[in-house]
Amino acid sequence: MSNIDFGTGYRRFVRYFWDPEPKNDDPNRSPIWCLGQRYSADANIDTVPPRASTSATNPTSPRFDLTTDNETVIIHNDPSSQRISDTDSKLVAESSTSEEERGWPSDFLDDFESRFWFTYRSHFPPIARSTEPQSNSSLTLAVRIRSQLGDQAGFTSDTGWGCMIRSGQCVIANALARLKLGRDWRRGTKQSEERQLLSWFADDSAAPYSIHRFVAHGASACGKHPGEWFGPSATARCIQALSHAHQESGIKVYLTGNGPDVYEESLLKLAKEDDPTGHTFTPILLLAGTRLGIDRVNPVYWDSLKQCLRLPQSIGIAGGRPSASHYFIGTQSSQIFYLDPHQTQPALPFYASSDQYVSKDISTCHTRRLRRLDINQMDPSMLIAFLITSEADWRSWKQAMQEVQGKCAVHISLREPSVGGLEDMVLSEAEDGEEGDGELIEKDKERQEAVDEVEVLPDDEDEQQAGRTTPTAHAAEHRPELGDDDGEIINLPTTPSVA
Repeated sequence: MSNIDFGTGYRRFVRYFWDPEPKNDDPNRSPIWCLGQRYSADANIDTVPPRASTSATNPTSPRFDLTTDNETVIIHNDPSSQRISDTDSKLVAESSTSEEERGWPSDFLDDFESRFWFTYRSHFPPIARSTEPQSNSSLTLAVRIRSQLGDQAGFTSDTGWGCMIRSGQCVIANALARLKLGRDWRRGTKQSEERQLLSWFADDSAAPYSIHRFVAHGASACGKHPGEWFGPSATARCIQALSHAHQESGIKVYLTGNGPDVYEESLLKLAKEDDPTGHTFTPILLLAGTRLGIDRVNPVYWDSLKQCLRLPQSIGIAGGRPSASHYFIGTQSSQIFYLDPHQTQPALPFYASSDQYVSKDISTCHTRRLRRLDINQMDPSMLIAFLITSEADWRSWKQAMQEVQGKCAVHISLREPSVGGLEDMVLSEAEDGEEGDGELIEKDKERQEAVDEVEVLPDDEDEQQAGRTTPTAHAAEHRPELGDDDGEIINLPTTPSVA
């Protein structure tokens, strides 16, 4: 065994397993942003070791479970069966670099750790398999194999297929945390309220935002079979439906159509529909599904994406790479910080009383472990989320989006286009002469000019393999098209979905 060369694959595995935490090494000492909060790169450098959330961060643990999208690899700590090369030893040493040497501001890490983080889970009550004959063909090979070896009554783990759902849970949980706990909330305070919020995301069908509820709605309304990977569109529709059913959340969800178009008139109507006088504004979780390139995000959108994470209304971005979603919540220079759901943990139990949750349960929903990637590595299919809490907040967000440099990732119009199309909408808005109309009309013109730059593709992995749509050739003659999760092509503009 000692003479076996595990080669590049093994070294890549070790590099993944002992993935070293990034250092605060930006040469320009650019400010750090986390969901609208700004931190100086040099302020209050943390010298406290991070809290350990799983055994996977401890190289001395007797057993490690490493979950990837395709398989789960189990390593036992048996010195006679493991040989680590000099290169790999350096990787391990790198991962144990002290918190002080990594140099991140403690205020930033406290903020990062206080965001809610949901990952793959195992040993939860079974999610029944689909009885439709074609359902098995929609699952990946790894999921099919794993399901055959597991409980035949249903799925008791979402490993390998639930990452976009978990990212969606992160979106709605952090939006609710903003409302219920406040933006300045940090771990260790308002513990009763934190437990109550987490109980809504327990891995049980009784919890209003459980993976069981996501899968059930995906099957009934989105054409997604249990065990099948969700795309951003299906995830957004589930968030909308589950929030509508859970009145206690006190939030409404506005979905853009099959593109990043936000219509002011529709959004404000949704926010005020519960009050006949129109004075009460119900907080709106705005979810903009979009695709900003072919294989990678088009550089013309880089500044806009980073600006989205800097705005005080930001609730982050769910996406990442095909069939491997992340939850992006911060930025520094060209780097994007994210929470990674690809780690399998024991199921979060559901209790009759939220007071029964203990610190061990709660700690699985937070992490101080930073991860980042360069914006040029992001997959272009994503779900961008904002929380609008008042009409003044809406005006502030709208103005900020209109002033963004480069091409804006989210497009704002005063109202939905008429049957006559974009030209009628522009003419009617020009005649109205409302404040800000000129800027919105100009944005619509810029949209058409930008269509040539982006090839619009369906957002699900299976659809990408089946074939790509043809890019629009002439912006003046065609509106952009987006494929929904089922591959149906829908011509824009479309009516946004509200609930």
